Amino acid sequence: MAQLISYIKTGRLFFQGFLIYRDLRKYLNHSFAADLQFPAELSREYFYHSTYYNRTRQYMHANHFFGELLCLLRGEKMKEPEYEKFALLSAIAPIFDDFFEKNYQLNHIFQLLQLPKTTPPQNAAEELAVHCLLLILEKTPDSEHFQETAVRLFHAQNLSKNQPEKLSHEQLLENSLNKGGFSGLMYSLLLNGQKNPEFEKLGFLLGGFGQLMDDIFDIYDDAQSDIQTFANQSETIEKLRDIAENQHQQILATAKPLAIDERAYQQFVHVLIVFGSIVELAILQFEKLEKKHGVRPSNCLAIARENWIVDMENPLNMVRLFILAAQRLQSMQ
Repeated sequence: MAQLISYIKTGRLFFQGFLIYRDLRKYLNHSFAADLQFPAELSREYFYHSTYYNRTRQYMHANHFFGELLCLLRGEKMKEPEYEKFALLSAIAPIFDDFFEKNYQLNHIFQLLQLPKTTPPQNAAEELAVHCLLLILEKTPDSEHFQETAVRLFHAQNLSKNQPEKLSHEQLLENSLNKGGFSGLMYSLLLNGQKNPEFEKLGFLLGGFGQLMDDIFDIYDDAQSDIQTFANQSETIEKLRDIAENQHQQILATAKPLAIDERAYQQFVHVLIVFGSIVELAILQFEKLEKKHGVRPSNCLAIARENWIVDMENPLNMVRLFILAAQRLQSMQ
């Protein structure tokens, strides 16, 4: 009976996720798109509605789910003005990544962040990013704090891309948590009526958890690109699990006093279990590699890339995720 109940709960969570995705698509296809004049030369790479798969779509989906997770604690869904600000920031995110990946003049980018109204953009991508940033600042009550956080994210991203030759595992973990944390903090500042230090701390912790997930999923690609992360410098797979679980517990401890009631907190806990199960799915796959090939994260390049890919668009992995999430929910009962 307990197993059946956990499967029913998991089914409801997945269905709620589908409804969130449906509402988001509806908003992006109608309300948001109606106000968007997108530069033609950027359409393929950065336009959500591009026929080519791009990171904008990935950011739009992930960040809105992040927002809805935070909103569970207040007992209501995101409002349309919040949807808009999340969409604007998600539109900036892949461009911001490319400022570091494609060797833009970072001193100039830093100026754009600090003085977006007076610093002239040098190309269409910068112009689009500044346009979205100014709209966010205009619509965000605590715009000064938001802008300060954007600057701190810039420094964290710069440190991640321009690393010293060798960093300790603790330093690499701190860098990942800061990089994801400041991003998560920015999104939490976009939610209306949620302006308190503990809520901001929760946004920071959730953002850090998201970055841990990214580092674990990108373990091979980062190593191949000579980017050190806590994930590809870990000596054991179990170390990855311990770090993710520690972050998970910090999130729960911070979220509990913020919930409007116990029901809202339990909903938050259940959804977080699903997100945590995505990480566990990857770790279980990596443990099989450890047993079969004798590899560990720090020498992941010893075997082919496809071994380390955890394809969440694969229906079989979605079934595995469902079963894993149900098992973890059952263990709580």
